[in-house]
Amino acid sequence: MRPRRPRLAIVMFALLLAACATPVGTTIQPSAAHLAKYNDLSALDVVTALEKNVNEAKAAGMPFLAPHYFREVSQILSDSQNGLSHKPKDELVQQAAKGDAILEKGRAVMTIVQYRFANELELKAHLDKLDTAKLLPKEYGNVMGDFADLIARVEREQPDNIDKNKEALLKALQDLEVKAVQESALHASEAINAESKTRNADKQAPATFAEALRVFQDAKTQIAAAPHDSELVQRLGAQALFAARHAQQVNERVAELQAQLKGTSSSSPALGAAVGLSGAAHVSAQAGGGTSGSLEKSAVEKVVLQEEDRLFGISTALGHKDLRDLALDKQVQEIKRVAAAAAAQTKNEACVAATKNLESRLQAADDATQKAMMQLADKDQLLATQSAQLADKDAQIAELKATIMAKEKARAGKAKKK
Repeated sequence: MRPRRPRLAIVMFALLLAACATPVGTTIQPSAAHLAKYNDLSALDVVTALEKNVNEAKAAGMPFLAPHYFREVSQILSDSQNGLSHKPKDELVQQAAKGDAILEKGRAVMTIVQYRFANELELKAHLDKLDTAKLLPKEYGNVMGDFADLIARVEREQPDNIDKNKEALLKALQDLEVKAVQESALHASEAINAESKTRNADKQAPATFAEALRVFQDAKTQIAAAPHDSELVQRLGAQALFAARHAQQVNERVAELQAQLKGTSSSSPALGAAVGLSGAAHVSAQAGGGTSGSLEKSAVEKVVLQEEDRLFGISTALGHKDLRDLALDKQVQEIKRVAAAAAAQTKNEACVAATKNLESRLQAADDATQKAMMQLADKDQLLATQSAQLADKDAQIAELKATIMAKEKARAGKAKKK
């Protein structure tokens, strides 16, 4: 007699597939309240109202939290829109009412999913904020697929024994979050290091390239330990990017000087003059005077780093930022710009000081003039007072003289009569 267990397993699997394929809204029927909502509307308004409800559900996250319900109501909406021109209003009302009933059930499922997967949904929101679907599309797709499977079980009301799966999902989401933070902070530096490797940076500029890789790996490790420390993540990302760009430009300069030594590339006279070099001849002298065939690549890197050190010393003296992540010619241009600005500022400060001194002297002179004018005014007032006093005295004298003359005249008249 054949064993019956395999046949039973096949039957159970087929039933499971059938259950998954059965639309979740098959058994959902609209209530009288659902129908009454649309009875008094025109056919166009019925479809418009249903569309508004579907859009609200979409904005609330139903496509992820209750995908089967949302798919079915979206299909109902599509059928209603396509049948608006030829379907009777009663049929459109029935469809819209059923759509509302499915949305109502979908919202109930969403509440359950949000409760049961609160931590997982929080992590997903952070992953979406990091744009993980773009940064790590394959990994994101795999994890979200597992998440959707668990949600589907809740939708089908088969949530039993999913705790173990939830633990695995939470761990996968946490790991993906760390990778996403690392990728977001370090993607640019990793790409530059990869390009530098294809341009033989590990051979032409081994010390600088090794340092860039070390800074990158250290940043990756620290970010993994503290992915939620945004300030730390930002700082580590900036450091890794600076180191990568530094190695990139050193490698390019080494390649340029090697080409000059072989006579296959033009020199950079402007740069050589700016940093006190004379192209390949200086490299050869710095490396001990050998030919290009006997010149070690690491020696060329050393010369480039010496060039950098001189420029770095100048930029530091000017109080400017570290420019070593730029190509040497751009470093020179920036230093010239900063130096010119500093000279102009110094000249401007001297002009300001001279102007202030002149203004101070002018103010002092003006104050002295005002004081002298006040003194003159006081003297004028004093003279005016004295003149008035003299005028009074002159009047008194004139009056006295007139009195004396009158008396004398009277006395002379009396003498003649006698």
